[in-house]
Amino acid sequence: MKSKRTKKRYDIYVCMMLIMGSIFLGFSGCAAMEDGKTQASSVGEADITATEGSEESSTKAAEGSEEADAMAAEGNGEIREAGALPEIKITFFDVGKGDAILIETAEHKLMIDAGYEDTAEILLGYFKEQRIGKLDYLVLTHFDKDHVGGADHVLEAVEVGEVLQPDYQSDGKQYEEYEKAMEELGKEPMLVDETMRMSLDGAEILIYPPQRKEYEEEDNDFSLVISMVYGEKSFLFAGDCEKERLKELLGQEEFSLSHNMLKVPHHGRKEKNSAEFFEAVSPDVAVITCSEEKPADGEVVEMLEGLGTDIYFSTDGTVACFCDGENFRFF
Repeated sequence: MKSKRTKKRYDIYVCMMLIMGSIFLGFSGCAAMEDGKTQASSVGEADITATEGSEESSTKAAEGSEEADAMAAEGNGEIREAGALPEIKITFFDVGKGDAILIETAEHKLMIDAGYEDTAEILLGYFKEQRIGKLDYLVLTHFDKDHVGGADHVLEAVEVGEVLQPDYQSDGKQYEEYEKAMEELGKEPMLVDETMRMSLDGAEILIYPPQRKEYEEEDNDFSLVISMVYGEKSFLFAGDCEKERLKELLGQEEFSLSHNMLKVPHHGRKEKNSAEFFEAVSPDVAVITCSEEKPADGEVVEMLEGLGTDIYFSTDGTVACFCDGENFRFF
């Protein structure tokens, strides 16, 4: 039989064991709760990271898609609506050492020269591809075969509103074929002997005629010169002007000679006053219509490059320029 003292010690021992057990269980529960919180926190952070990553991926994918669409629009070589004004398109066809230039505005089409007779199919092919059935204006700058040669084919293929030409005549075969086509269509050309102005869908056009009845150079210096202003950008189409006609342009006061873009006169041939003329125009961009067999003069290229002008050559293929009145795009 146990004594009271022994029993008392036994009771104290049991109590102590119970208290220690309770404390142990309390610590274990707290630890478990902390582990649970840590795991829950880790899971929550993982979910947030995954969500943020998903959103970032979606944003980048959307941005990539938009960029791809923009690049596709940039590279498709078609008219698009951008900037303050609808884009206009100016096409310099690759017809060798000749001129055939088409200006397309929102509602109108104006053609400057028609290349050679044997390059007319290039123009007609483009008309068919673009479903062009009418030209509002055909401007023949002068009557050399590399400018008037395809005119009769253009007149026969599509409807032409007004035909504009300088006031002189030629005895060349291609000119005679053009005259015959005009006669068969019952059309009379408009002889430009005074400065003429017109507006095509916001494009302000001025046609500056030769100022004399005779020139040392019988055909080229009779070239009509066309200035076009669209928004903040300006274009100068200088035909085949040689030194006497360039002198007229340098001295005239009908319009400012400074232009953003220049169709270089006479396929890049150098004249005594070429440097003075280029400095007066001071173009940002120039297009030279030439051929591999008859390239532009190296001195002309050097003069333009010295002015910081970007040069495009039709020997590299047809050149297309798009302009929204503020910017150029070239293809």
